[in-house]
Amino acid sequence: MATLLERVRAGDALDDSPVIDAHAHMGQWFAFHVPDGTAAGMIRTMDRMGVKACVASGHAGIGPDFVLGNDEVARGAESFPGRIFGYIVVNPNYSAEEMRAELERCWATGHFVGIKFHASMHSYRTDGERYAPAWEFANERGLPVLSHDGAANFEEPARNYPNAKLLIAHAISSQDMLDAATALALRRPNVYLDICGSPLIYGALEQAVDKVGAERILFGTDLPFIDPRPQVGRVAFAKISEADKLRILGENALALLRLEGRLG
Repeated sequence: MATLLERVRAGDALDDSPVIDAHAHMGQWFAFHVPDGTAAGMIRTMDRMGVKACVASGHAGIGPDFVLGNDEVARGAESFPGRIFGYIVVNPNYSAEEMRAELERCWATGHFVGIKFHASMHSYRTDGERYAPAWEFANERGLPVLSHDGAANFEEPARNYPNAKLLIAHAISSQDMLDAATALALRRPNVYLDICGSPLIYGALEQAVDKVGAERILFGTDLPFIDPRPQVGRVAFAKISEADKLRILGENALALLRLEGRLG
């Protein structure tokens, strides 16, 4: 049987492996050209690579309108069951009551499997108290929380909400981020690394696997923000075992995001 690297070199879709994109978006964005950010367009791109499913947060949600973005992702998930799942995006600039209501509303649809913070776009730290309702929601249900905020601001939530699963976005996009993320993951068993990122630091994935183990690392692409294909190559060409590549590409997401038996 051909290896993942051989199949990627041949341009084959990895459609017999559980490849799951744990960091996707959906819709248009003000500062990027997104050729086709629709759910249907994302599925076409995923099929070319052999990605079984993605977990998306709406661009509108991480920007000005979290309700609009969550609704867009829910419609995408409804149109493509088992292929698209969602992160509930919350905005800490709204009241705690509005945050709780949005979490409950989205969770009741069955289309969402985690929560997304965008600390930089919403100008608020991941460990700030206004995120407490979302942390409590995740902790009660053992849900993953994906956030763009650097490892330092994950330390306190990781300690205070031990049942939540903290997923550090773009964790290996620079040497500093890699060092901080792996150090935190070694201190806190509920911290995981997302490899999504346009900067590709040579040898970063190998370092991450060596420091924390492949079981703590998830594949992500930023689809449809950027072309996701280099991210597949980043894993396929890494100097790690075939078993670790499969864990990173999908097996870890199946477990962490509870997608076993739900893929379409």
